[in-house]
Amino acid sequence: MDQAQRYVRRPDGSNWGDFGNDDQLGTLNHLDVQARLAAVAEIRTGISFSLSLPLTVPRAPVLNPRRKGPVIQPAEKNGAPVYRYPLDRDVPGATDVISDDRVTLSPQYSTQWDALGHVGSMYDAHGTGQPQPTGYNGFAVSEPTAEGFTGTRDLSIEPMARHGIQGRGVMVDLRAHFGDAQRKVSHRELMDVMRADGVEVQPGDVLCLHTGLADLALTLGDDEQERLKTSCCVLDGADADLLAWIKDSRIAAIAADNHAVELRNHHLETGKGALLPLHEQCLFKLGLPLGELWHLTPLAQWLRQHGRHAFFLTAAPMYVPGLVGAPVNPIATV
Repeated sequence: MDQAQRYVRRPDGSNWGDFGNDDQLGTLNHLDVQARLAAVAEIRTGISFSLSLPLTVPRAPVLNPRRKGPVIQPAEKNGAPVYRYPLDRDVPGATDVISDDRVTLSPQYSTQWDALGHVGSMYDAHGTGQPQPTGYNGFAVSEPTAEGFTGTRDLSIEPMARHGIQGRGVMVDLRAHFGDAQRKVSHRELMDVMRADGVEVQPGDVLCLHTGLADLALTLGDDEQERLKTSCCVLDGADADLLAWIKDSRIAAIAADNHAVELRNHHLETGKGALLPLHEQCLFKLGLPLGELWHLTPLAQWLRQHGRHAFFLTAAPMYVPGLVGAPVNPIATV
């Protein structure tokens, strides 16, 4: 289905169609060959940092109860667990010992990318007066098939995984300026922090926001995990200037070490609108991926100590077609 068939009008402030009628990559189109080549210049020492939490962290599902941490089990063969499994059970005389496992997890429980299909909107793309579940670039939100649920057909993690996310990361250290108290950061405050630290954003950059929440999730005791719900900075998703800057900056993506980049609202200030306005702006209107619960603290500290803010970033998501979010082990090289 081409763009003209999918919609007759695009939302105000969106970029639908700018990258092509059938585009499912969104602002990652800004992360092109030239951006990747320029990003290589940020590798000066060869030191690398993993930006992923252990996927068992947070240690309790306090941030989003519907998401569960990983459960690991041994694989089975003929009803027997395949763990420390001597193959001489199958072939007498074999000396091999095999261990195999399987894991069940919520892909967005810990360090992850939101795919563009994660958040859409009830939107009247055809001017019929009947809003329908709609995603970036006018794609309809997929429904389960008669054969059972196999994930989303469009706007899944697949285009992101195939494109690869490799380029220039830019750190904004909100924790260094505002500490661990929960705070909505406005466009003005974000710009003030960036000016104070000499942070410059270029088209194609992945903007990384260090708030300290992932570090708290890693270091707080099991009985203190509730603090994660009321700690650290978030972007103010209701700030129209901030939403406009995200578009105008032509960044490729945003990754934060907090739970949702913005603070989830549980009620509306007006009668109608998005509970997650920054998600609506990024995923629905712009096709801009969001990373959440990245572990940025060690990298942020190193960059501050060395008077730097940029680095080379490799952050392709796990390639499972159909997912609307996927774990990632981002690697920063400085």
